[in-house]
Amino acid sequence: WVMAGTVRWNVVTRAYTIFCRNSQELTRTLDRVRVDFAFSMQLSGDDTSETREFWDEADQRLHNFLACAVSLVDHTRRLTKFYAPDAPDIVAEYERRNAIVTELDETSFLRDLRNYLLHFGVAPLLQTLNFTRGEDAETLDHLLKLNAARLLEHNKWSAQSKQYLEGFADRDGPVLRDDVVVYATAMQDLFGWL
Repeated sequence: WVMAGTVRWNVVTRAYTIFCRNSQELTRTLDRVRVDFAFSMQLSGDDTSETREFWDEADQRLHNFLACAVSLVDHTRRLTKFYAPDAPDIVAEYERRNAIVTELDETSFLRDLRNYLLHFGVAPLLQTLNFTRGEDAETLDHLLKLNAARLLEHNKWSAQSKQYLEGFADRDGPVLRDDVVVYATAMQDLFGWL
């Protein structure tokens, strides 16, 4: 029993480490457009030969993040099932805390986005640029979003994800980085407790 439990804990620990690393890598990649003004301008241009590597990396990081999130959930499910007979109070508290994470729109959406990417298409990214001129400085807000209308062409969204996507205006959608950060933070809080 001890050995079997230790093996399951080690699997979850490794899966969680992978999740954290992938979430950090994806966030760093997406942050590049927010912190590098010259690159941001280049990315919004028409010369794809200069920006293709970034888009490929963003796609790769997104796939890695979504895949490892599902792996972490599945491995944790096996762990809690193993411990349920002997530690029902701990498992019940985990399930209560996990329900808070799963109720988030970002959680539902990102989990469904994984299925979209596996079975329907690539991430339909769009960019928005906002320049603000203030008294002291000019700022650039460059956001990478997912085109909600294009995503909704896929008919396999959960009711929660569909409602979330329908809340965006035409040619708008979720800010990918923001959704990733909300979900990753919620998962880190959950697994920090576990």
